[in-house]
Amino acid sequence: EWETHCRGALNNGVTQDEIRAIIHVIGIYCGVPQALECFRIARKVLSEPPA
Repeated sequence: EWETHCRGALNNGVTQDEIRAIIHVIGIYCGVPQALECFRIARKVLSEPPA
């Protein structure tokens, strides 16, 4: 689900720095393991060519 939201956010103008900030907040509120999983998925999405 995060992959879809991450990709959609980028397609709607959210910057890579803003994605990183969101992952930081996820770490605070949801825990480090969840933030690491989101980071892994975001790294995959960010490495893809723009749609």
